[in-house]
Order: sequence, then structure tokens, then C-alpha cells
Amino acid sequence: MIKKLILICLVVASQQLQAQVLTTRPSQPQKNKQVTITYRPSAEHAASLSDTAGVELVFTSSTFYNLPWEMKMVKKGQDYQVSFFVPAYATFASFYFRSGKIIDKPAAGGDYTIAVYDGKKRVKDSYFHESYSIKTQFPKATNLPEQQIQLLKNELAAYPDNFEAKVRLKNIEMAAAKTPAEIADLKIEARKIIEEQYAKEPLSAANMTRVTMGFNMIGESFRTDSLKKIVGQRFPSSDFGKVIRTALITKGTDSVQMIAELNALLGDGEQATESNAAIYKILFKYALRKGEEAKAVLYARKSLGPVTPYTPRDLRDIAVAFTAYKLSPDTAFFYATEALAQIEKWPVGNIRNLPEFGYVLPYVPDNTRNAAITEAKAGLLSVMALNKLYTGDKKAALDLTMQSLKETANRENLMAAAIVYDACDEPVNAYNALWKVILDNPFDDAAIAMAKRNFLKFNTAGTEFDEQLQLLQQTRNSTLSSTLNKQLLNRPQPALNGLTDLAGNPVTLNSQKGKIVVMDFWATWCVPCMKEMPFLQKVYDKYKNNPNVVFMVINTGAGNVIDDARGWVKKNKNYTFPIYFNNDKDIDKKIGFTVIPTVALLDKSGKMQFRTVGFEGSGMEAKLTQQIEILLKMNTNNDDLH
Repeated sequence: MIKKLILICLVVASQQLQAQVLTTRPSQPQKNKQVTITYRPSAEHAASLSDTAGVELVFTSSTFYNLPWEMKMVKKGQDYQVSFFVPAYATFASFYFRSGKIIDKPAAGGDYTIAVYDGKKRVKDSYFHESYSIKTQFPKATNLPEQQIQLLKNELAAYPDNFEAKVRLKNIEMAAAKTPAEIADLKIEARKIIEEQYAKEPLSAANMTRVTMGFNMIGESFRTDSLKKIVGQRFPSSDFGKVIRTALITKGTDSVQMIAELNALLGDGEQATESNAAIYKILFKYALRKGEEAKAVLYARKSLGPVTPYTPRDLRDIAVAFTAYKLSPDTAFFYATEALAQIEKWPVGNIRNLPEFGYVLPYVPDNTRNAAITEAKAGLLSVMALNKLYTGDKKAALDLTMQSLKETANRENLMAAAIVYDACDEPVNAYNALWKVILDNPFDDAAIAMAKRNFLKFNTAGTEFDEQLQLLQQTRNSTLSSTLNKQLLNRPQPALNGLTDLAGNPVTLNSQKGKIVVMDFWATWCVPCMKEMPFLQKVYDKYKNNPNVVFMVINTGAGNVIDDARGWVKKNKNYTFPIYFNNDKDIDKKIGFTVIPTVALLDKSGKMQFRTVGFEGSGMEAKLTQQIEILLKMNTNNDDLH
């Protein structure tokens, strides 16, 4: 009771201070209307801000996805104002004011807040999203669970059917429970809530997303796979059932049987449904691999599905796929042209697909959006250039190449330019384009081989090229080694207790003591992970016979089960590094990553010395190699001391 009174007092005090320092007009901001926030630096509890620095409103949590996280305010007399439109999907935001290095927050703690209303009632999810913001506002609060529980109860009082709020409330109550029996009872209650939600719309993909979130929240993600299998079995002809069955079919290793099953599932395939589009995408890729041009052209068209914010990128991907296989260049050119016509609509940022509101485009700074559009445009022009080359129109290919390089000169465009220049008997231009790639990454094998071949066409002294390359590689290695030596983490060995090999046998890091351990964390659905694999294989090939280095390529278990990892290995026999599976749901916290792929290296004593989060492109090969070399030398020096 005392804690509740303290909480109420803090909230009231914060609201009173907020009322003195700022005003919100209208006081109950309405969805689809404009709102104006006025900040009064002259108020009694306001911070002493500098007039010369101006004032910014800085969001700490926000569902106003159309707004930047930092908004400049306009001076009005002694006050500062900012006005903005409240979109229909917005619910709640927390923020503070900043002027230079000075920050103004409520004296009672936390942040200033704005809640969205529908009439006199807060909109659905407003209290729910506020419950998430509390952890950001009061990171050291001892009564954090009590505050979150009260907000969720407020949400459910206003919206009793709010599924997410009901599950989150049980999740917080489970975390606060004092006995295993309490936790078990609360988990049963949560499971019942989730199962009831599933039963409401068993054939809705959006509902399955909610159900998946619910199971993830209570640590039972494995139940989602079981539910999906049930949908596929009970409702095999429904669109969602076909989506699920398609995913199950593609896990097979017999491609002929897979294609036969997909065609049977497709039926006449004339309806533009999500399931049919998914099947056609798979059939399209298979037709490309088999060189079946007519089928590939047909499947490409039918794989597009309804128009979404991602359609320009989907068109680009089809063009790129045809180009990679040098199949139907006229079709590839057509799709690239279609994508280029929609270049100003290129998807940038975190685009959300909200069940009740559809796709929501985020705020993206102009410079970020322009850079993304420029890179996409350059890539499309280079694809168009290659396909003109494949049809024999070298003049058009050269013109498009020049246009592409005027936009931007990244690896993709430079490599495409080199192919065009090489085919058009312009070895100097081809070499110059490739040397720019090599300057960025002196260990790019494909660029090196092609650059040397073109270099020898106008300079017979091949040793000159080799000497330039060797000097560049030595310089890069020296610089990289110096940088990495300053990044040694010296962190204790992580306690990874849930690792198994693909046979299900437990594996511990202690069994690798005395060796340098290279751990790569991945999942089968992770596109950047797949892009990283070829470079990881190259590094593995360098050290696979070194008894002092072991590789553990670990499927995180996020969205995967062990059979997914086994199936991936069967389909990707070109990768020979050892694969493991993780069953520890806290592995991300123990290693320290929020995205995959992540590479972590342990030295011979077991300490974590390096960690790279995310895929860094082809440069990861040189970086990982140098990290291993540093640990080999470091441990050798330590051994010599003993």
C-alpha cells in the first residue's frame, strides 16, 4: 500500500511539474489532429537553458513513427513551440528538452510525456506503450514492476480485450513472482490467454504474429511451430495454411520432390494470394538454377503479389536474379527499368506493417533517404548496363555504366563496370575500376584476379602489379592489427550451457580450453548471416588444420529448431565448418549481441577478446584473420614467458 501511495505521489508530482514547464494544446491530443507543445524555460522548475543554442524536443520513446527523434522548437517570445500532426496509429511518447549540453527533465524524475486520445479516452495501447517507456524513464527505479503493472491494469480497464497487454501483465507478474509454483500458475494463465487469442482467428497471419509474440514473451517460442503445423494440417487449403505448408515443404532436401509438392499445392495458381506469391518466388529461383527461361519469366511475374512499399525493391531483386544467371536479359532490363521508375518510393528505414493501419512509413532524414536512393539508382543502372551488354549493345552498356558511376562507386557498381569495360576492350578503365575495389579491400580475391588480368593487357610486367598489391596488403594488415590490438576485451569466458552438436550431444566451452575459439552466431532465416558464410569459410580453410584454433558456428535457436540447422547443412555442403545448436535463451546477453551474425573470439585461457556484431562485408575476412593472428601471437608470447 505504501509503495502504491509513493508511486501515485511521484506520478502526481511529475504531472504538476510538467504542467508548469510545458503546455500541450489541446491538453488531450486527438488522433488525426494537430498538437502544439510549448516549453517555458522561465518556469520555476525549468532548467537554465542557453538562448543562443536553441531548444530541441528529444523523444526517449515514441510511437510517432513519422517524426524525427529530435525536433527543433521555434522561439515564440520567451517560450519555445513545436507543432505536429498526430497520426492515427500514434499512442504515446516520452521526451525531454535539450539546449546545447543542458537537458531539462521533470525534477521528480522520468521524462515529460504525451498520450493520444480519442475523445476523452486514451487510445488503445497508450497505457501499454507507456508501460514499456517506464524502464527508459526510470532505469534505477526499485518499484519498476509495480509501475508497469499499474499501467497495464489501466490499459485493461479501458480495453479489456487488449491481448498484448494481458500477456505482458502476466509476464511481469511472472518475473516478480517469488516461488516456482506462482510462476507455473501464472504461465498456465498466460498460455490460456494466448490459446484463446489463437482460436479467435486461426487463419490470420497477423493473429499468428501476435500469438508468436505472446509465446516468445513467456519463453515458450517452441509452441508457435506446433500451432503452425496444426493450421497446416487442419486448414490445408486456406491461404495461411498454404503459406505454412510451403515453409515446411522447402525444408526438404530433395529438390525434385519439393518442386512437385509445391506445384500440387499451387493448383491453378491464378489467384494473387500471399501463398501463391510465396510459392512462385521459390519456383522462380528453381527455374533460374535449371536455366528454364520461359518458366522463370512466368514465375517472376506471378511472384510479385500485391503492391507494397517494398515493391520497387522486389522488382530490383528479380532483375538482379535474372542478371546473375545471364538469363533473359531483356526481361531483366524490363524489371530494372520498372524499379528505376519507382526510385523515389524506394523503401528506406524501418517500415512497419501494423494490423489495424497497414504499412507505416518512418521518418528518415533527407540525407539518409537520398543516399539510399542514390545507391539503389546506381545499382539499377549497373544491372541495366550488364543486360545491354548481354544483348550485344555495347554502346548502351557503356553509357549506362557511366551513368551508374556518376551516382556512386561502390563495389557492386565498380565490379559491374569492370565487366562492361573488359568486354568492350577497355582494359585500362576495367583495371582502374577494380583497383578502387582493391584499395577498399586488398584481399578481395575476385577483384584481384580480374584486375591482374586486365593489367597484363596493357602492361606485361606482372610483377609490378604483385608488388603494389603486396605493399597494399601489408599496410592494411599492419593498420588493422594495430587497431585490433587496442580492442582486446579481456572479458571472462561466457557461461554457455545450452550448446549441442547436430546429433544433440552436449558441448561445453571447457572442452576447448587451451585453444583459440572462433564462435559465429547465425540462423537460417538471417540474410546477412548467409552473406557472411563464404568469407567465414575462407577463414576456416586457412586454419582448419591448425590444432590451436577451433571454429564453432552456432545456430542461435532464434526462430529455428535443431532440424532447421540440420536441413541447412544438408543443403549447403559447400560449407565445411562445424555447426552447433544453441538451446540457451540468454545466449545473446551472455555474448553481448542484439543482432546476428555475431562473431566472438576466445583466447586460449577462455577469455572473450573480440566481438563483432553484424555483417561488415567482405572486409570481415581480413579482420577475422588478423584477430586470430593476434590471439595466436599473444598466447605464444605468454607461453614463452612460462
